[in-house]
Amino acid sequence: MPRPKKTAKPVTETASIQDRVRQALQSFSDAERRVAHALLGEYPVAGLETVAKFAKRAGTSGPTILRFIGRLGFANYAEFQDALRSEIHISLQGPLTRYPSMPRGEQSGIFEEITDAICKSVAGAAQNVRRGDYAQIVSRICDLDRGVFLLGGRFSWMLASYFHHYLRELRPGARIVRDSSAAWADYLLDVRKGDLLIVFDFRRYQKDVLEFARGAHAQGAEVVLITDIWYSPIAAFAKFVLACPVSVPSAFDTGVPGLAMVEIITAGVVEKLGGRAKDRIAGLETLRHNFKLGD
Repeated sequence: MPRPKKTAKPVTETASIQDRVRQALQSFSDAERRVAHALLGEYPVAGLETVAKFAKRAGTSGPTILRFIGRLGFANYAEFQDALRSEIHISLQGPLTRYPSMPRGEQSGIFEEITDAICKSVAGAAQNVRRGDYAQIVSRICDLDRGVFLLGGRFSWMLASYFHHYLRELRPGARIVRDSSAAWADYLLDVRKGDLLIVFDFRRYQKDVLEFARGAHAQGAEVVLITDIWYSPIAAFAKFVLACPVSVPSAFDTGVPGLAMVEIITAGVVEKLGGRAKDRIAGLETLRHNFKLGD
């Protein structure tokens, strides 16, 4: 007897449906893979359509759609759609929605709760990284023929800036998209085919960040997206997606997993560039000494 197919499992208990689909892509049949690509290409809109419309979009049949959602662990299509709607609601939450409901004077354990939640979020982010994707991201950053652009949102811009400070010491051609979004077209003008855009976009996702990433992709750049487990809309056309658990018992999500991704990728870049990076840093140190910036 043939062995039954395994139901797709998330890497972490909090993984989004989108992440679960990405993780299970290689285990799907050809028809199910078409459904997966249709869902990922217009996420979550495709999954909120009727079975018939979803099947037409994917170029397959209704029974294939139902087998697909069954492989994801859902009992029926309605349960699958309810989960999608729940993800949308969670991804749009702001600080007021998440504001702690714990009464004042009963927060003596908040230090331990936050510390534990942050540690688990970093571990979850690392667990969600496919080692093959990690190697390819590092390889692309180390390709000195590529320009590397970094972009973030209102808060996540700090992560992009931190990453930029590392990369400009390790390789030439690393640029951060600065200023207000009104000036971003100036940066987009310089994006060439084969360049790399590393973008940080966490809930609540910014339309200007999305549009810049979409424009860079249209010009032939490959997009590396660092986001949360509910996935920025940029994931629909990103080459690589690194999903970070960000929820902690606070009004604000934690940015520590995103920072950890920066550190992890940077370590890989240092290792791969080897002597080239070392020589560049040595030259930089000499220049700093000449300008008396090393004191």
